Amino acid sequence: MAEGSAAAVSADIDGGLNRQVVTLRSVLLAGVLAVGVNVIVNYVEYVVHASRMTLSHFPMGTLLLYLLLALGLNPLCRLLASRYAMSSTELLVVLAGGLVGGAIPSVGLTGYFLGAIAAPFYFATPENQWGEFFHPNIPHWLAPRNTNGTLNHLFEGLPPGDAIPWNAWFVPVVCWMGLITALFFGSVCLAVILRKQWMESERISFPILRPVTDLTERAATWEFPRLFWIGFAVAFGILAWNMINYFVPGFPQIPNIRWGPWIRFERYFPGLWTRINMFTISFCYFANIDVLFSLWFFDLLFIIRSGILNRLGINASSWSHASADFQWVPLGAFFAMVGWGFWTSRNHLKLVFMKALGRDAPLDDNDEMMSFRTAVFGLIVCVLFAVFWWWQAGMSLVLACAFVLAAFILYLGVARIVSDVGLVFISMPVGPQRFVTSLFGSRNLSGSSLTTLGFTNGIASYGKGLFMPSVIHGAKLADICPRDGRRRVLAALLLAFGLGCIFSVVFTLYLGYTYGAYNFNDWPFTRYSKSGFGRVMTQLNNPEPPHRLQLSLFGIGAAVMSLLTFLKYRFPWWPFHPVGFALAGTGTSVRYTVFSVFLAWAIKFLILRIGGAALYRRYVPFFLGVLVGYSTGVGLSLVVDMVWFPGGGHSIHGY
Repeated sequence: MAEGSAAAVSADIDGGLNRQVVTLRSVLLAGVLAVGVNVIVNYVEYVVHASRMTLSHFPMGTLLLYLLLALGLNPLCRLLASRYAMSSTELLVVLAGGLVGGAIPSVGLTGYFLGAIAAPFYFATPENQWGEFFHPNIPHWLAPRNTNGTLNHLFEGLPPGDAIPWNAWFVPVVCWMGLITALFFGSVCLAVILRKQWMESERISFPILRPVTDLTERAATWEFPRLFWIGFAVAFGILAWNMINYFVPGFPQIPNIRWGPWIRFERYFPGLWTRINMFTISFCYFANIDVLFSLWFFDLLFIIRSGILNRLGINASSWSHASADFQWVPLGAFFAMVGWGFWTSRNHLKLVFMKALGRDAPLDDNDEMMSFRTAVFGLIVCVLFAVFWWWQAGMSLVLACAFVLAAFILYLGVARIVSDVGLVFISMPVGPQRFVTSLFGSRNLSGSSLTTLGFTNGIASYGKGLFMPSVIHGAKLADICPRDGRRRVLAALLLAFGLGCIFSVVFTLYLGYTYGAYNFNDWPFTRYSKSGFGRVMTQLNNPEPPHRLQLSLFGIGAAVMSLLTFLKYRFPWWPFHPVGFALAGTGTSVRYTVFSVFLAWAIKFLILRIGGAALYRRYVPFFLGVLVGYSTGVGLSLVVDMVWFPGGGHSIHGY
């Protein structure tokens, strides 16, 4: 869909009513959608054990509920009682809240956060010596104690007749929510500060919003041509066919849809995951073709480079992704990308700060979600509060400053890539915890600082940038809305965040004490919740100086990224987009989807080569149909699992 089509979404076409405004009910429904996403996702992942609903930057939980509202309930309301039907603008406000709400449950926030603060006391044993090394360094407000089996019952389930010990969790959760709120609101402030630069000056396209805004526009007139239904039938038919195997084991399935075998070229070279991910392909169709080419091209270079280095005895990669040392190459690229972004935005940022200080500046902030003064000073307060929070938790002041700065840089880097690329599965190559540990050296950090670093897994968010990507996409949706309603979009984001966090934390704890969190069979509560402290224990027992090799590779990555960025902007004919280098080999989230990216590139390349832009636009409905059909198939699978396979569901959505 063209950029103008996305803007046209805001035009009212609901039954002749002129309601092109951000209404109070849309703000409230944004909060309701966030609550619904958190309840459903936690239940599906922790109890039903079905598909992973929060791995992508467009969470499947959010997409399912939004499509149900926009393509199902709203047209029904328009047919039966038009005054209750929502306008396109209202639907986009609800979507903005849903994106924020979808970033909260499971591997978004609460799974990691609750698992991390419970781990140091529940997993402590005489053998691992956690009690001796960690417990004296943990303030009482930072983590709940295992008093009267509080944590045993969380992981193993409550004895019959016992009540959930809510009081044990109140103080730690409230204190952590103070930090999380600062990180969220700081992300909102950054989004406001950068909105004009990204959306008006650089014209970033936000590809993952294009299919959904197009569907929102088409739903108002039910403009779904034949190609849409063909795409729907293909995607839904494949998933429905494979569901027969649920009931008839051994029934033949269409291959490479649910899983894809790794293809290994030679034992020294990383492999290629060959799953055909229709979810990824449907979004990638709307991405820039040069970006798609660069993603798979640089991944191919990563395979070749890693294989040669591995053969020479240098540990450059595992069978799936870059080694711990060589992940610092794309990390340097991340930092260089963010740095280059600030450099190109320097004039805009100067005007923003002038406006915030009350000086005359040719920059209007009346069309922003908040004034530039609020955004700038809000960001400063949030950053200072986060530094103060980690300092009080046990980090040294210098370490806390470095950690918070690195976190915001990485959050912004992930958000920039998602906004520019359209790849729904990406993550940062190295988290801020590993960055500051290698930068300072574990031998130069106190036991208290290292212990506190173990808790930073609580905001890891699977390397997805926590709230920054969802917030910046919320700002884009606000940009589509009428100017006088954008402050209400901010209210929708804040309401979705607040209600989503409350319901997700409470419901997750309820499920843990009811079923036993260890029975969730989920990465945050089982392995990852204790991995941060296990890594810290290794650093305490084997202290190391600053990691020169990793820092050198970081510098190489930053230098190469800077060169590629210069070439891209200096020479229009340069075919390689630098973001491909920043993502090459970064982790499973990228490497598991690169084959699907290649397929999307090949399809789009052939369509453009055969019929140009006209043929590309003609096939847009087909890929919209693929997205809706795939989502409907995932939704049907969830219903089937809930009814016939509770506790033994089938994971069909993911990488």
